[in-house]
Amino acid sequence: MTDHSEVDTGRRRVLAGALAAALPAGVARAETVETLPTAGQTADGDASAAVFPQGVASGGPSTDGAVLWTRLSPDAYREGAQLRVTVARDEALNDAVGSWRVPTDRLTEQDYTMKVALDGELSADRTYYYRFEYDGAASPVGRTQTLPAADASPDRVAFALMTCQDYRNGYYGAYDHVAREDVDFIVHLGDFIYEHGGNSQYAGRSLSLPNGKNVVMGVEDFRYLHRTYRSDRFLRTALAAHPVLQTWDDHEIVNNRYWDYEESRPYAGDGDHPRNADAEFMTRLFAEGIRAWWEYTPTRVPYDPDADSLLEQLELWRSLRFGDLVELFLTDERLFRSSPADGAQFGARIGEAGDEITETMLGERQRGWFTERLASTDATWSAWANEVLAMEFDLDLAGVSLLNADAWDAFPAERDRILRSAASGDGTLVALTGDMHTALAGYIEGEDDRYGVEFMTPAVTSQNLRELLGIPDERGIRELVESYVQQYNPHVDFFNSHDWGYATVEFTPEDCTYSAYGVDKATDSADANRRLLARYRCPAGRYDLQRLR
Repeated sequence: MTDHSEVDTGRRRVLAGALAAALPAGVARAETVETLPTAGQTADGDASAAVFPQGVASGGPSTDGAVLWTRLSPDAYREGAQLRVTVARDEALNDAVGSWRVPTDRLTEQDYTMKVALDGELSADRTYYYRFEYDGAASPVGRTQTLPAADASPDRVAFALMTCQDYRNGYYGAYDHVAREDVDFIVHLGDFIYEHGGNSQYAGRSLSLPNGKNVVMGVEDFRYLHRTYRSDRFLRTALAAHPVLQTWDDHEIVNNRYWDYEESRPYAGDGDHPRNADAEFMTRLFAEGIRAWWEYTPTRVPYDPDADSLLEQLELWRSLRFGDLVELFLTDERLFRSSPADGAQFGARIGEAGDEITETMLGERQRGWFTERLASTDATWSAWANEVLAMEFDLDLAGVSLLNADAWDAFPAERDRILRSAASGDGTLVALTGDMHTALAGYIEGEDDRYGVEFMTPAVTSQNLRELLGIPDERGIRELVESYVQQYNPHVDFFNSHDWGYATVEFTPEDCTYSAYGVDKATDSADANRRLLARYRCPAGRYDLQRLR
């Protein structure tokens, strides 16, 4: 995005538009903390790792602020010691915006994590650098980014897309490549953690949950997983290099999770948690998973742990405007979704497309917000951070049709409502999708029209078809699998479930460009092999995928 080093452009337009949500308790506001002289602390690697073992991260951008995140080591915590954050316009922190003392009275309640909101302190469409300091130790320097002004016309916005990073199932070399990508933000599409512990075939990647079992049982297990995943050096590097815009999928709590509206309680998928029949336990488990996610995620979404209903605790859905170029929608496709067919992931459709919505993924309130915003946006691009596959997708195995009830195919009436709303708006719809551990490019089609294009990013490490079925990693086999998928899904232009890695998407006024990369997950090295899997272009205002590589 354009880098404006000029004067403040409306610094007090706090949380304009979709970012007008109030910050919950536990997020320190920059305007309430004491401004100090800028610091001259120099980071020492060993001291930094000992005091800030999960590094730093940022997110929650607005036109005049951002949310900065870190976590202190409990061993380094001393009551009364000062935590401060310095923000500057340059990486060396010489051209400082300011330095603030951050209140630490809630640290011990939230696993020593801290989020600081700098609303009203920054200028629109700018890159900033920041560093935390505590008791003589300095954190790594992080980079963050503000949003363009509402009336701006950016010439480019670029995202790195990440999803599905089972810690026990491989190394995070993909994140080291992402740290060096020329992108503005990371968009994480979910499954940031997985709820399981146990042994791993990868050295040093086994996990021992505090409860002694191999599946989460409470908040200490969730916190352990979040801080262990964030201890990975490549993940830390990428989150320091780029601010993250984050949603979730199912594994942040339990696999294939959903809400039973008749019983008014949450469930895991059939057989996915040993305490699934215990309504009180599962409700508490979901609440504690939400709490840990909120503590460890640099976001400003409203969180109320004391809400009467689990469905009212976290309002994850939101949109971010990048001037008149892109409106990015982040939806919550897990907390409100109704039961899949017979509680199973794979099965017949739950309903049919039409006016009456009997099964929901979004819930009524979120759906109303989403459809209204899609229909009213005047941005060139409507980008949808979408956890599960939006397009219709069917495979045939020995004459049996396999429809994924975990994806939007199980919610056709609600999907139809969303797509028709998008078609009535001005934006060209691009779904940015995770979940399926596959790189994919294709069209979102209805009975009578194309409604959008869909770009899916491969998993960072989680099991894909190659690993699940033991398919050889040979070009001919990859092409055979892609041809088989396209036989039943001619709207799919590219399909690769042989590789792990990430994707990027770049938006300009003329087009958007999707690039999918495969990265070797078996190598715990910054030199993990990377290769381009495919690159596609889609022109603005026209659903016409053009393969570039």
